[in-house]
Amino acid sequence: MKYTTRLYVGFGLMILLVTVMIALIVGILNHQNQDIHNLVEDRYEKIKLLNHIRSSTKNIDNELTILLQSADKDKEEKVLSIREAMIGIDDDIAVLKDIIKAQEAKALLNTLISQVDSYEKTVEESLSRVLYNGTNAVFGIDSMASEQYGQIVTVIDELISIQEGIMEDTLDNSKATYDLFIKISISSIMIALIFGYVVSKWVIRDIKTRFRSIRDVMKSIQYGSENLPRLKLTGKDEIGEIALAYNEMAQALEDHERMEREYTEEIEEQNWLAKQLADLSMLSQEILDILKLGDTYLQEIVPMVDATYGSLYIVKDEQSLRYLTQVSSYAGAENIEFEGKEKIKWGEGLVGQCAKDGKIKQLFHIPDNYISISSSIGEAKPNAIMIVPIHLDGEVVGVMELATLTEFTPLQEKLLMEATKQLGITIYRINQQMQVRNLLEEAQTLNEELQSQSEELQLQQEELRTMNEELEAQYRHSEQKTKDLENTKLELEERTKQLQLSSKYKSEFLANMSHELRTPLNSLLILAQILLENKEENLTVKQKEYVSTIYAAGKDLLNLINDILDLTKIEAGKLDVHEIEMNMSELEQSLIKQFEPLAVKKGIQFKIDIEAGIPRFLYTDEQKVYQILKNLLSNAIKFTERGFVKLEVKKHAGSWGETYVMFKVSDTGIGISKQNQQLIFEAFQQADGTTSRKYGGTGLGLSISRELAALLNGYITVTSQEGNGSIFTFYLPISNLPEKLISEQEAAVTVEEVYPQLIADPTLLTESVQDQYLVGKKVLVVDDDMRNVFSLTTALEAIGMNVSFAENGRDGIQYLQEHDDVDIVLMDIMMPEMDGYEAMSKIRKDARFVDLPIVALTAKAMSHDRKKCIDAGASDYITKPVNLEQLYSLLKVWLYK
Repeated sequence: MKYTTRLYVGFGLMILLVTVMIALIVGILNHQNQDIHNLVEDRYEKIKLLNHIRSSTKNIDNELTILLQSADKDKEEKVLSIREAMIGIDDDIAVLKDIIKAQEAKALLNTLISQVDSYEKTVEESLSRVLYNGTNAVFGIDSMASEQYGQIVTVIDELISIQEGIMEDTLDNSKATYDLFIKISISSIMIALIFGYVVSKWVIRDIKTRFRSIRDVMKSIQYGSENLPRLKLTGKDEIGEIALAYNEMAQALEDHERMEREYTEEIEEQNWLAKQLADLSMLSQEILDILKLGDTYLQEIVPMVDATYGSLYIVKDEQSLRYLTQVSSYAGAENIEFEGKEKIKWGEGLVGQCAKDGKIKQLFHIPDNYISISSSIGEAKPNAIMIVPIHLDGEVVGVMELATLTEFTPLQEKLLMEATKQLGITIYRINQQMQVRNLLEEAQTLNEELQSQSEELQLQQEELRTMNEELEAQYRHSEQKTKDLENTKLELEERTKQLQLSSKYKSEFLANMSHELRTPLNSLLILAQILLENKEENLTVKQKEYVSTIYAAGKDLLNLINDILDLTKIEAGKLDVHEIEMNMSELEQSLIKQFEPLAVKKGIQFKIDIEAGIPRFLYTDEQKVYQILKNLLSNAIKFTERGFVKLEVKKHAGSWGETYVMFKVSDTGIGISKQNQQLIFEAFQQADGTTSRKYGGTGLGLSISRELAALLNGYITVTSQEGNGSIFTFYLPISNLPEKLISEQEAAVTVEEVYPQLIADPTLLTESVQDQYLVGKKVLVVDDDMRNVFSLTTALEAIGMNVSFAENGRDGIQYLQEHDDVDIVLMDIMMPEMDGYEAMSKIRKDARFVDLPIVALTAKAMSHDRKKCIDAGASDYITKPVNLEQLYSLLKVWLYK
């Protein structure tokens, strides 16, 4: 039985016993309390009323006597006082009739009532005669009243005597009850104490014994031991649970101690490995000869890995034939010099095969015909042989062979791997230096030969003079060639200018096309957005679907225009990188908010997994990173019908030691064939380019993403198999936060100080129609396109603004000169007669309008357009099609100023 159960049973019985005892005591106390109540509230009250009747009657008798003896001047007051006293006696008698229950007392009370009635009649008759006939008229009556008074007092005394007897009986009963209460209480306390002792002994003795065993086991624990004692599980009670928990804790401590030991050993191994590699690196710093390098290196590394034999081979190339030659050995049978060494063919034997495939070879249980390791006192066969290739930039430049009487440990194998990488670089350096020395020697030999040939040259001078004429002819020919080259150069420069001019025309054409497309698109999107709000609630569900379709189509067209412009900016080299601090948590939440609903709608899973070691903040162009990820995730969801789309963010080490953040987008979609994996990165190309393709799109997203990644010094890779999904990986280099970020942060603080209300509530929505910064303010719209004027007027008047308009820059200036109540101006750029640039420049020249907010509203979206607008006098800049929420936000900012 569990201790909890024991305690519940024991203490439950004790509580039951105490409850019974308390109930009994409460019953006794209630009974006694009732007796006391009867004694105090009933008996005492009756006696009190009887005494009051007696005193009142006495007062009446005295007052009546005084009245008969007093003068006539105050007899009315005396009469009134006597009558009030009689009324009080009647009230007391009425109360007594309700509370007196004893039969004997009731009989006396009836007698008293009869006597009081007679007495009051006598008194009343006396009072009436006194008032009307004088005191002489009541002679004889007063003696009758006095006699009746005496009778009343006698009855009252008898009633009081009866009540006092009842009170004495009640007190005797209460005393007996109290004595019984004391006896029961003492008995109950004794029983509770005895029962509690039995329960405590029943529970505590077993607890003490078992806790002593737990204490003994815990005392035997040794700190740092990986083998802790265990408690014996003798039951399933609480102590059994403690023992089980202790055993689990002991197991956890053992695991922790073992992990800590393994971690310490790993750190020590890493330190040892780093030290040995450093020693080997220092050893080979000043060596300039391959033979010396081999001897020195083997002398050092063989003892490091507890080997007893070693041999070093390097790769040679002669007449298109590759082979290996031994340059040094450790504990070999004989000391063989470099010249005349036996050659090992490429792929011959284990050494040759190791060089050919570039993989480590290990041998165990060595046969008898292999090398013997000998000393002056004997020889033995090695227990293990390891043949390690020496790599340099992916190619094998040598092979090291080692033998040991024991076995190579994993740490020794790791040391050999790292040491051979280091050795490959050293071999390359020495070979290059040897080639330089050989070239110098050859140059010295040639110099001597040249000196010996000097005489021959002198003899040949005559021949040279003869050849001079020929050279002059050739010189003239070369001059003609030079002129031809100059002409070719000029032609190329002309073509370059034409290309630059063509690029300029292309940019201008795209800017103008952007304007021509965005201008009607601006009206379409604004009016569609206003219709979608349906403030008058007069559209049917079908009509709202039509409007939603119009709005979505307009947004798709806008995205296509933006993609084309982005691609053009990238090709023209006019897309700048604006590096800021990018919060990875905010990026994750933004991507989840945008793409999770799309994945849920298609019935696929969407997941983002960010590795723990990723920095919280990255310093990069946040907008471009987001655009790349948006394009990759959009494609993944678009081409995935079932399964999942997943974004993994991890660290990645480059081949030259650089560090990247790797954004890996994987899906279970349709996949991409091998031949189309490069095609998809070309503009306007898709893996399925037929007119009947299942998935739409322009094919610009991946092209733009690749170019944006290159701008950020990163790159994008793709691995895919048709029908089995794709993996697009974006590698973004990690850079440190520069000092200029601090100034940006200070600027952000300044913005918060200047616009505290706007920062406190940055969400500026169209529903805020009663906003204090917009309602009642007057805005002048300068635009030659009546469609834009109509759509903007409709939207601005809906939020409570007063709207006026002008059809071109000249009319806008004239309106401002005639009206001084304009709060802000929305200025279109491309207009007839006077465009927006010229209009803003002239407005700013007028001292009255120096601080007037002017927001440039243009369909041109090239990178230099914003600067051009600001230079012309615009306070701010917004592109068409206008996003109403962005426009309202911009208006609030400038009207707040």
